[in-house]
Amino acid sequence: MGAINECRADMKFLTWNIQSGGGKRIPGIVQELQLLNPDFIVLTEVTAKNNATLQQALAASNYRHVFSLCPPANEKSVMLASKTPFKIANDGLSNDQERWVSIEMPDKNLKILGVHIPGATDNKFGADGFGISGEKRKERFWTEVIKYAEKSKGLKTILLGDFNTGLREDAEGTPFKLSEFIVKLRDTGFVDTWRHLHPNTRDYTWYWRRKDKIDGSSQPHNGFRLDYVFVSPLLRDGIVSAQHVHHVREQKLSDHSIVMAEVNV
Repeated sequence: MGAINECRADMKFLTWNIQSGGGKRIPGIVQELQLLNPDFIVLTEVTAKNNATLQQALAASNYRHVFSLCPPANEKSVMLASKTPFKIANDGLSNDQERWVSIEMPDKNLKILGVHIPGATDNKFGADGFGISGEKRKERFWTEVIKYAEKSKGLKTILLGDFNTGLREDAEGTPFKLSEFIVKLRDTGFVDTWRHLHPNTRDYTWYWRRKDKIDGSSQPHNGFRLDYVFVSPLLRDGIVSAQHVHHVREQKLSDHSIVMAEVNV
Protein backbone atom coordinates (compact mmCIF):
# COMPACT_ATOMS: atom_id res chain seq x y z
CA MET A 1 0.00 0.00 0.00
CA GLY A 2 2.84 2.38 0.82
CA ALA A 3 4.30 2.11 -2.68
CA ILE A 4 0.89 2.87 -4.22
CA ASN A 5 0.36 5.94 -2.05
CA GLU A 6 3.81 7.22 -2.92
CA CYS A 7 2.81 7.19 -6.60
CA ARG A 8 -0.29 9.33 -6.07
CA ALA A 9 -0.19 12.95 -7.23
CA ASP A 10 -3.27 14.50 -5.63
CA MET A 11 -3.85 18.20 -6.26
CA LYS A 12 -6.45 20.48 -4.73
CA PHE A 13 -8.19 22.79 -7.20
CA LEU A 14 -10.24 25.77 -6.00
CA THR A 15 -12.48 28.26 -7.76
CA TRP A 16 -14.08 31.31 -6.19
CA ASN A 17 -15.94 34.33 -7.52
CA ILE A 18 -14.65 37.06 -5.19
CA GLN A 19 -17.35 39.62 -6.11
CA SER A 20 -16.34 42.87 -7.78
CA GLY A 21 -12.59 42.56 -7.28
CA GLY A 22 -12.65 41.91 -3.53
CA GLY A 23 -11.91 45.48 -2.41
CA LYS A 24 -11.56 45.77 1.37
CA ARG A 25 -12.36 42.06 1.65
CA ILE A 26 -9.05 41.02 0.06
CA PRO A 27 -7.20 40.34 3.37
CA GLY A 28 -10.04 38.03 4.47
CA ILE A 29 -10.20 36.42 1.04
CA VAL A 30 -6.47 35.65 1.06
CA GLN A 31 -6.67 34.36 4.64
CA GLU A 32 -9.36 31.85 3.62
CA LEU A 33 -7.23 30.70 0.69
CA GLN A 34 -4.28 30.21 3.01
CA LEU A 35 -6.38 28.11 5.39
CA LEU A 36 -7.79 25.91 2.60
CA ASN A 37 -4.31 25.65 1.04
CA PRO A 38 -5.22 24.49 -2.49
CA ASP A 39 -2.52 23.78 -5.05
CA PHE A 40 -4.24 25.68 -7.84
CA ILE A 41 -6.67 28.62 -7.67
CA VAL A 42 -9.04 30.24 -10.16
CA LEU A 43 -10.50 33.54 -8.97
CA THR A 44 -13.26 35.22 -10.97
CA GLU A 45 -14.50 38.83 -10.92
CA VAL A 46 -10.96 40.09 -10.45
CA THR A 47 -10.70 43.74 -11.57
CA ALA A 48 -7.79 45.94 -12.62
CA LYS A 49 -8.21 48.13 -9.52
CA ASN A 50 -7.35 45.27 -7.15
CA ASN A 51 -5.29 43.07 -9.48
CA ALA A 52 -1.85 44.06 -8.19
CA THR A 53 -2.90 43.80 -4.52
CA LEU A 54 -4.24 40.29 -5.06
CA GLN A 55 -1.19 39.16 -7.01
CA GLN A 56 1.18 40.40 -4.30
CA ALA A 57 -0.83 38.79 -1.50
CA LEU A 58 -0.99 35.45 -3.31
CA ALA A 59 2.72 35.52 -4.14
CA ALA A 60 3.44 36.08 -0.45
CA SER A 61 1.28 33.03 0.34
CA ASN A 62 3.43 30.59 -1.67
CA TYR A 63 1.53 31.05 -4.95
CA ARG A 64 4.55 32.19 -6.92
CA HIS A 65 2.96 31.63 -10.32
CA VAL A 66 0.10 34.08 -10.86
CA PHE A 67 -1.51 35.35 -14.05
CA SER A 68 -4.47 37.51 -15.00
CA LEU A 69 -5.40 39.61 -18.00
CA CYS A 70 -7.09 42.65 -16.48
CA PRO A 71 -7.95 45.43 -18.93
CA PRO A 72 -7.86 49.00 -17.58
CA ALA A 73 -11.65 49.20 -17.79
CA ASN A 74 -13.56 47.67 -14.90
CA GLU A 75 -14.06 44.35 -16.70
CA LYS A 76 -14.45 41.19 -14.66
CA SER A 77 -11.39 39.02 -15.18
CA VAL A 78 -10.02 35.58 -14.33
CA MET A 79 -6.88 35.13 -12.21
CA LEU A 80 -4.90 31.90 -11.92
CA ALA A 81 -2.58 31.23 -8.99
CA SER A 82 -0.46 28.11 -8.64
CA LYS A 83 2.26 26.55 -6.54
CA THR A 84 3.43 24.71 -9.66
CA PRO A 85 4.92 26.47 -12.71
CA PHE A 86 2.73 26.73 -15.78
CA LYS A 87 2.82 28.28 -19.22
CA ILE A 88 0.05 30.19 -20.97
CA ALA A 89 -1.50 28.29 -23.87
CA ASN A 90 -2.06 30.07 -27.16
CA ASP A 91 -5.79 29.46 -27.47
CA GLY A 92 -7.45 32.58 -26.09
CA LEU A 93 -10.67 34.20 -27.26
CA SER A 94 -11.06 37.12 -29.63
CA ASN A 95 -13.80 38.53 -27.38
CA ASP A 96 -14.03 38.40 -23.57
CA GLN A 97 -10.41 37.24 -23.48
CA GLU A 98 -10.06 38.46 -19.88
CA ARG A 99 -12.64 35.82 -18.86
CA TRP A 100 -10.64 32.91 -20.31
CA VAL A 101 -7.18 31.77 -19.21
CA SER A 102 -5.81 28.52 -20.61
CA ILE A 103 -2.57 27.05 -19.29
CA GLU A 104 -0.43 23.92 -19.43
CA MET A 105 1.67 22.25 -16.74
CA PRO A 106 4.29 20.31 -18.70
CA ASP A 107 5.72 18.65 -15.58
CA LYS A 108 2.33 17.09 -14.82
CA ASN A 109 1.16 16.63 -18.41
CA LEU A 110 -1.91 18.65 -17.43
CA LYS A 111 -4.09 21.25 -19.14
CA ILE A 112 -6.24 23.72 -17.18
CA LEU A 113 -8.82 26.25 -18.35
CA GLY A 114 -10.19 28.90 -15.99
CA VAL A 115 -13.36 30.68 -17.14
CA HIS A 116 -15.98 33.19 -16.14
CA ILE A 117 -18.83 32.67 -18.58
CA PRO A 118 -21.02 35.79 -19.02
CA GLY A 119 -24.56 35.65 -17.70
CA ALA A 120 -27.53 35.89 -20.04
CA THR A 121 -28.18 39.45 -18.79
CA ASP A 122 -24.54 40.60 -19.15
CA ASN A 123 -25.02 42.80 -22.21
CA LYS A 124 -21.87 44.39 -23.60
CA PHE A 125 -22.55 47.63 -25.48
CA GLY A 126 -20.20 50.54 -26.11
CA ALA A 127 -20.96 54.23 -25.84
CA ASP A 128 -21.94 54.16 -29.52
CA GLY A 129 -24.70 51.67 -28.75
CA PHE A 130 -23.06 48.82 -30.64
CA GLY A 131 -22.21 45.54 -28.97
CA ILE A 132 -23.76 42.22 -28.09
CA SER A 133 -26.63 41.03 -25.93
CA GLY A 134 -25.82 39.00 -22.85
CA GLU A 135 -27.52 35.88 -24.12
CA LYS A 136 -25.66 35.93 -27.45
CA ARG A 137 -22.41 36.73 -25.65
CA LYS A 138 -22.96 33.78 -23.30
CA GLU A 139 -23.78 31.49 -26.23
CA ARG A 140 -20.59 32.46 -28.10
CA PHE A 141 -18.45 31.93 -25.03
CA TRP A 142 -20.01 28.53 -24.32
CA THR A 143 -19.43 27.50 -27.94
CA GLU A 144 -15.69 28.09 -27.45
CA VAL A 145 -15.73 26.14 -24.17
CA ILE A 146 -17.30 23.16 -25.94
CA LYS A 147 -14.69 23.38 -28.72
CA TYR A 148 -11.95 23.37 -26.07
CA ALA A 149 -13.54 20.37 -24.34
CA GLU A 150 -13.78 18.42 -27.59
CA LYS A 151 -10.09 19.06 -28.33
CA SER A 152 -9.00 18.25 -24.78
CA LYS A 153 -11.22 15.32 -23.82
CA GLY A 154 -8.51 12.77 -24.58
CA LEU A 155 -5.97 14.56 -22.38
CA LYS A 156 -5.66 15.21 -18.65
CA THR A 157 -7.66 18.43 -18.39
CA ILE A 158 -9.28 20.48 -15.62
CA LEU A 159 -11.98 23.03 -16.46
CA LEU A 160 -13.13 25.30 -13.63
CA GLY A 161 -14.61 28.68 -12.79
CA ASP A 162 -17.94 30.52 -12.74
CA PHE A 163 -20.14 29.07 -15.49
CA ASN A 164 -23.30 31.11 -14.81
CA THR A 165 -25.17 27.99 -15.98
CA GLY A 166 -26.63 24.79 -14.59
CA LEU A 167 -29.24 22.12 -14.99
CA ARG A 168 -32.74 22.28 -13.50
CA GLU A 169 -31.57 20.48 -10.36
CA ASP A 170 -29.00 23.24 -9.86
CA ALA A 171 -31.54 26.05 -9.54
CA GLU A 172 -34.39 27.14 -7.32
CA GLY A 173 -37.09 29.13 -9.08
CA THR A 174 -36.33 30.45 -12.57
CA PRO A 175 -34.33 27.88 -14.58
CA PHE A 176 -31.07 28.73 -16.34
CA LYS A 177 -30.88 30.01 -19.88
CA LEU A 178 -28.68 27.96 -22.24
CA SER A 179 -28.46 25.09 -19.76
CA GLU A 180 -28.17 22.76 -22.76
CA PHE A 181 -24.48 23.69 -22.90
CA ILE A 182 -23.88 21.94 -19.57
CA VAL A 183 -25.39 18.84 -21.20
CA LYS A 184 -23.10 19.30 -24.22
CA LEU A 185 -20.07 19.56 -21.93
CA ARG A 186 -21.15 16.42 -20.11
CA ASP A 187 -21.64 14.67 -23.45
CA THR A 188 -17.98 15.30 -24.34
CA GLY A 189 -17.11 13.12 -21.34
CA PHE A 190 -16.15 15.91 -18.91
CA VAL A 191 -17.23 15.15 -15.33
CA ASP A 192 -18.71 17.59 -12.81
CA THR A 193 -16.60 16.62 -9.76
CA TRP A 194 -19.10 17.79 -7.13
CA ARG A 195 -22.12 16.14 -8.79
CA HIS A 196 -20.07 12.96 -9.34
CA LEU A 197 -19.67 12.56 -5.58
CA HIS A 198 -23.07 14.03 -4.60
CA PRO A 199 -25.44 12.63 -7.25
CA ASN A 200 -28.70 13.28 -5.39
CA THR A 201 -27.88 16.44 -3.43
CA ARG A 202 -29.24 19.91 -4.09
CA ASP A 203 -26.82 22.63 -3.03
CA TYR A 204 -26.05 26.10 -4.34
CA THR A 205 -23.04 28.42 -4.62
CA TRP A 206 -24.88 31.73 -5.14
CA TYR A 207 -28.23 33.13 -4.04
CA TRP A 208 -30.43 35.76 -5.58
CA ARG A 209 -31.30 38.16 -2.78
CA ARG A 210 -34.42 40.19 -2.07
CA LYS A 211 -35.28 42.88 0.45
CA ASP A 212 -37.18 41.92 3.57
CA LYS A 213 -40.45 43.87 3.53
CA ILE A 214 -40.32 44.47 7.27
CA ASP A 215 -36.77 45.57 8.07
CA GLY A 216 -35.43 46.25 4.54
CA SER A 217 -32.51 43.85 4.94
CA SER A 218 -31.25 41.81 1.99
CA GLN A 219 -32.02 38.13 2.42
CA PRO A 220 -30.98 35.11 0.30
CA HIS A 221 -33.89 33.78 -1.74
CA ASN A 222 -33.45 31.41 -4.70
CA GLY A 223 -30.19 29.45 -4.90
CA PHE A 224 -28.16 28.54 -7.99
CA ARG A 225 -25.10 26.37 -8.55
CA LEU A 226 -22.92 28.53 -10.79
CA ASP A 227 -19.38 27.43 -9.94
CA TYR A 228 -17.79 24.13 -11.01
CA VAL A 229 -14.67 21.99 -11.28
CA PHE A 230 -14.90 19.65 -14.28
CA VAL A 231 -12.34 16.99 -15.20
CA SER A 232 -11.75 15.14 -18.47
CA PRO A 233 -12.53 11.40 -18.76
CA LEU A 234 -8.90 10.42 -18.03
CA LEU A 235 -9.23 12.02 -14.56
CA ARG A 236 -12.70 10.71 -13.68
CA ASP A 237 -11.38 7.88 -11.52
CA GLY A 238 -8.94 10.28 -9.88
CA ILE A 239 -11.64 12.39 -8.19
CA VAL A 240 -10.86 12.18 -4.47
CA SER A 241 -13.18 14.81 -2.97
CA ALA A 242 -15.33 17.80 -3.90
CA GLN A 243 -16.96 20.34 -1.62
CA HIS A 244 -18.76 23.66 -1.42
CA VAL A 245 -17.37 26.00 1.25
CA HIS A 246 -20.34 28.12 2.31
CA HIS A 247 -19.12 30.04 5.33
CA VAL A 248 -17.22 32.50 3.11
CA ARG A 249 -20.53 33.51 1.52
CA GLU A 250 -22.41 33.49 4.82
CA GLN A 251 -19.74 35.76 6.33
CA LYS A 252 -20.02 38.05 3.26
CA LEU A 253 -16.43 37.67 2.09
CA SER A 254 -18.13 37.20 -1.29
CA ASP A 255 -21.60 36.53 -2.62
CA HIS A 256 -20.36 33.13 -3.91
CA SER A 257 -19.32 30.00 -2.06
CA ILE A 258 -15.98 28.35 -2.81
CA VAL A 259 -15.84 25.14 -4.82
CA MET A 260 -12.87 22.87 -4.18
CA ALA A 261 -11.99 19.45 -5.60
CA GLU A 262 -9.07 17.15 -4.93
CA VAL A 263 -7.98 15.10 -7.94
CA ASN A 264 -5.27 12.54 -8.47
CA VAL A 265 -3.62 13.89 -11.63
